[in-house]
Order: sequence, then C-alpha cells, then structure tokens
Amino acid sequence: MLAFDLCAIPQQTHNFEPENSPSVPSQLDIMKILFLCTANNSLSQRLHTVLATSHEVTVEYAISDEIMISAATLAQSDLIICPFLTTLVPRQLYEIWMTIIIHPGPPGDAGPSALDWVLMGDDGSIDNPRELLQTLDHGPDQPGRTHWGVTVLQAIETFDAGPVWAFEQFPIDIDGVGMTKSEMYRGPITRAAVTATLRAISRIEDAALSTAHDYAGAMKSYSGCGLAIHHMTYSAYLKPRPDFGRLSVTEQLPFQGGRTHHRPLLKAADRDFDVTRHTTLQISRRIRSADSQPGVLSAAFGYPLYVYGGLVDEAIGQSDQPPIDIGETKVLATRNSAVCVATCDGKALWITHIRRPKTKTDKALHPKVPAALGLMQLGILQVEQVHQLHAPLLSRWARSSVITFQEVWVDLTLDTNANRTAYLYFDFCNGAMSSEQCSHLIDAMNHILEQHTQDTPLRAIVLMGGSYFSNGIALNVIEASTDPAGESWMNINRINDVVSILLHDFPQRRILTVAAVRGNAAAGGVALAAACDFVIAGSDVVLNPAYRAVGLHARCKRKRWDLSTSYSRLALTWKRVSASTSPCSRASDIRRGHWKSNVNLSPASLAQTRAQELSEMSKDFWSARSTRYHSRRHDFVRKVKPEQTPLRFATHRRLVHSAQYDEEELDSFDDVEYYEALACRRAADTLRDEIRKELGSLVAKWAESTDDMARAHRRGSVALQSEKAMAHVALPGIERKTETVFSCYYQPVEAPLTPPESPFQERQTAVLST
Repeated sequence: MLAFDLCAIPQQTHNFEPENSPSVPSQLDIMKILFLCTANNSLSQRLHTVLATSHEVTVEYAISDEIMISAATLAQSDLIICPFLTTLVPRQLYEIWMTIIIHPGPPGDAGPSALDWVLMGDDGSIDNPRELLQTLDHGPDQPGRTHWGVTVLQAIETFDAGPVWAFEQFPIDIDGVGMTKSEMYRGPITRAAVTATLRAISRIEDAALSTAHDYAGAMKSYSGCGLAIHHMTYSAYLKPRPDFGRLSVTEQLPFQGGRTHHRPLLKAADRDFDVTRHTTLQISRRIRSADSQPGVLSAAFGYPLYVYGGLVDEAIGQSDQPPIDIGETKVLATRNSAVCVATCDGKALWITHIRRPKTKTDKALHPKVPAALGLMQLGILQVEQVHQLHAPLLSRWARSSVITFQEVWVDLTLDTNANRTAYLYFDFCNGAMSSEQCSHLIDAMNHILEQHTQDTPLRAIVLMGGSYFSNGIALNVIEASTDPAGESWMNINRINDVVSILLHDFPQRRILTVAAVRGNAAAGGVALAAACDFVIAGSDVVLNPAYRAVGLHARCKRKRWDLSTSYSRLALTWKRVSASTSPCSRASDIRRGHWKSNVNLSPASLAQTRAQELSEMSKDFWSARSTRYHSRRHDFVRKVKPEQTPLRFATHRRLVHSAQYDEEELDSFDDVEYYEALACRRAADTLRDEIRKELGSLVAKWAESTDDMARAHRRGSVALQSEKAMAHVALPGIERKTETVFSCYYQPVEAPLTPPESPFQERQTAVLST
C-alpha cells in the first residue's frame, strides 16, 4: 500500500468522458474505419486509440485527391473519418462512402479559423466579420462566449455545411490562465470530439439498421482474425435526425454559447497588435488565438516576427528595473528566455517564443525558438541586456502568488499521516525540454533533495509536468542552433541527467518517485515517466515513444503508438486512472514499478547503459547515419508536408507496397555502413549529373557554331537533355520541392530578416565534400 495519498494528486478536469463508450465489440460493431488527416495530430491519435479497441482503423495523409481515393478503395472502408482535415474531401469519396468531418465548433459555425475567432473575443453577436474585427480592434473588451463545441457532420461539397450526426458542447473561459488555441484543442476540444464521434458512429449504425430504404445497408461478410464477421454497410445516403444538430450529446441542450456564423480565414493582418493603443487583454487574446499555428505576425520588435505566449503578468509592472526600448516597445524583463513587454494600459505581457517569417527565397519555415534567444540571434537584444533585465521570482521554487511567467515550481505538502510529498511542476512550451530547461529541472530536483533530512524526511516526489507531461528534447532549439549536432548531444545528455537522478538519487534516499502524466507525452518524456516507481496517466493521455520516427536510436522498433508500450529495457505497463473516478483507485490495484524489477539500476550498470546508448546517439548526430535524424528533424520543425503516409499508420497499404515496412522499421535504419554506401552513391549520382549537364552545354554551344548543326539541333535530330529534364537524386531535405503543411497561414513577407544560410545548402556541401 502506498504511504502517501495518490488521490491528492491535482488532476486536470475531464468533463467529457466518452458516453456509452464501447467495451468488447460485438460481431455487428466492427467497422473498417479510414482516417483522412492533414497531419496525425493529438486529436487523431487520441481518437485512434479509442476506436481501435472496437474497430479496424487505418490512417492516410490527405496529400492529394488521388491518394485519398486510393486509400478508401484499398482499405475497403465502411466509414471515413476526418479528425483534422484542411482540404475538401473529393466528391468521389463522400458520394460513395459515409464520410464524417470533425469540426472544432458548434453547429452553424463554419470556416478554417473557428478556434481563432472565439479566442479573439467573438461572442456571436455581430454577423459581419469586418465589422466584428473593427469592434475587437477599437471597442471595449467583452467577456466572449461562455460555451463552445465540436460538431461531427457529413462531408458535402461545401466546407462544414453537411448534415450533423452529433455535437457536444462545453463551458469555456477565453481569458483563463493558459487558455491558448493549442491547449483548448488538446483538452476540451479533443474530449468533446471523442464523445461526439462515438455517438455519431452509434447513430450511423442505428440508421443503417432501421432505415427502410434499399440503399440502407445490406449485410456483408469479411474475414477478420480467422472469423467470418457479418456487419452492415453504411451508405453515404443515410440521413441523420434533425435534432442531432440541435441537442448536445451529453446534456441534450441546444448550444449555449450564442449565435454561430461562417467566419473566413483569420489572416495575419487581422491579428496584428500595437502596444501603444491595444490593451493587455486585446494583445493577449490575439496571441493566444494564434497558438501554435501560425502565431501573430507583428513588428513589435522592429521587424515582422511571429510571436507566441501572451500571458498577462500581474507583477512585473511593479518592477523598478529601467526598460529597454525597441522602437515603440518597452521590454521590461526577461526570465527563462521569455521577454516581458509593457502595454498602453500600464500592465505587462510575456512573449515566450518567436519565429522568423518565411521569405520568398526560403525553402521552409524557420524554427520556433525562445523569445530572448531569437531576439539575440537577430541582434535585436544583446546578451548583456538580457542579463540586465533578468527578473527573478520572489521565491525561486514556490508557486508565485500572482500570475506571472513561471516554468518550474515545487509544492511541498504534508498529509494526514505526516508524510511529506514534493510535487514538481514543469510547464515547458509544447513539452519540449532544452538543455537549459533540463538544467532548471535538475536544480529543482536538487532543491527537493535538500528538503529531505533525517528529522523531516520526504516520502515521495511526484512529477506533475504541465499542459504536456514532456515531449523530450527541444527540436526547435536544436534546429535553430549554429551547431545542431552539438546542441543535440548537449540536450540528450542533460535529459539523461534528469533521468539519472530519478533512477539513482531519489531511490538512494528511499524517496518514492511518481509520474503523474496529466498531459500527452512523447519520446524522452515517456522515458522520463518510465524512470519512476509509479506511473499514473490521465484517461485521455496519448503516449508516443517515437524516437525512431525522428531518426534517433531506440532499441525497440515501434510500428505504432500504443497505450501499453515498451521503452528500451523497461517493459512498462501503464496504470490508467480516470480523473472522474472516486476514489481514484484501490491501493491494491497500484503496484510499484515492476517494469524495473529485473533491471540492474546500480550506478555502474546505469553508467554502462548510458555509455552504450550515447555511443549510438553519437552516430545519429555525426556519422553518415546522421542524415536520417537531421533531415527528419528539419522536416518536423519546419512543418514540411510529407510525401507519403508512413506504412505503420497506413496499414491498408502494407500489402500493396513492395516494401512492407517503413524505413525506421528495418535493420538497415541503424546500419552506418548502409548510409555511407548510400551517401557515396548519391554523391556519384550528383557528380554524374553535373558532368552530363556540363557536357550538354558544351555540345549545345558546338552545335550552334555551324548552321547545319544548329538547324539539326532545332529539328531535334540531336537530342540534348535540358537542365530541367536531368534526373536529380538528392539526400533527404536537399534541393527537393517542399511545401508547408499549414501553407494558408504562412505567406512570404517582403522584407527579409537576413536569415541564416539555408540548411539545404549546408547539407549538400557536406555531402559533396565526402
């Protein structure tokens, strides 16, 4: 039995548990479901984990109409679901297959910027969008909507206008602390989407069974898992009841948040702010409504930059530190690489991150980096100015009593049995932990260890994380570094130091370690949780130990995300505790980390294992094998649109492709000699292409030297390959056509910011030099 109160762990509110969620499916319940996604984001992953317990689910990226149509055919889909789709569904799909769209807005709301508008302050009272923008720009701050929702509707020719199969709603406070677009999407939007989608599927099944029309669902059979399974077909011509779009799933109430409208794309110019005339709340809403895509494009720092954060501060305005002027913007303070700026109403606001805008000559987006770091890279702030403006918290480790920017804090509690427990919070943007942030976390852990004395011992430490639990190393900071390989090495070592303290320092003092995974976790964040004695995860958390997908070494070849997963040598079984359960769990149900029971955790063994893992990681950063990591990191950070769906997601394509596995699922993925040979072949191909082009140019000049040869050349009797027609083989990420996933947001700016040398050119030079 645990000697401290696990039920005392603060929980994030989960108001929308799936209603009538399926358990063991009956023979008539099993569907073949195809996901069409612009990207496999947090909502699609969460919905996949829920539906895969009862149905066969496969995923296809919506790269083109042809690919989407072929996916539906190959998957032999009963139902197509679009959890996150920024393009129209082809007519050939929605006229044949029942296709449902998950729209992050209530019935009657439509448009690609649904969450952006509501977080900007749109309360539905103004119909005309231009008039609304004028009001939001010049009028007084209004409280905004009290509720928002998610609609599951059928795909038709017009965006977000099809028949509604289900909708769910939830209360919101658009000015609540931490209420950003991404936080709202991962939290209440995702939970409501799961609830509404499950109900929509149930209603579609009922409609197929009960309709009297000929098209309504003849029984068909297919073989699955060795069994002959009979189930309904689900026609695109099934009709939902009118009340499905009027009454929410859980409360059976009409939408409580006001009138809804079709709103257009919220453009960059519509969100821009002026610190000399916009209030703190106006600026905060604009920034938070654009998180994480695209950010607010603002010239507040003298150049057009996408800015992120938007946390209103209640303490810095009282500071006696003289500000630094950047144009009309007064920078009041810095803290942990964030900057605090003054606003016209005498208050202050934190900018946590910036991104340089893409220019017409850039092949991809720039990384999103901590604000102070990015401003120093651009020469807008100097290192000494950042140090000069540093504003420490009144108490370094206690939670601030007023709202301010704070990434790490410690809460020491004493329960009724006189057991002391330390709750360690670390709320890093997007869950990414840079070398500097890992050091900050280590300092907090050392502070906790100092509180453990013989007279006042600590019983346990509970890792609380933040809106994310942790997503491992900070790929954006690494990508922005002048030495990405070196920064990767520093970051992976520093996060290993964090894990080492959990595996050695706390157990040495008999302090229990608990990971309270309240938000999603990925990569090194999963390893961080696995290092603890107990792991308790929220009921809607998605765990994704995807090291290999980004090109990093991992001993296990994971073919998909899973809620019961393995990480390296730790065979990990996750205990999932629903926040709504009371009591949270029986003590007998919670076992101490049996995944570590057969693992040698002595200092010598830990050092040996760490050396082995880092020897492999060094190959990911510096050997010929590093091309896989550097190119994949580049594409992930810079939002490069994928060329195909990984086969571990698109299981419907495994049998028709000659390659049955993704590259990272093969043994050659870890073979340095394979990459050395590949680099040699590609370098030879590049050299051969250059020679052919040069020879072609010489032959063309010679042919033009005589009239006869020139006439023959014009008639085509001498066939010369033009430069455009030459075959070109490039390393991943080098001189290939790139397209941004969220291209509608990122339009090139006219005034470039002298961006660093293109990573494409750097990698090409490095390859050719080999």
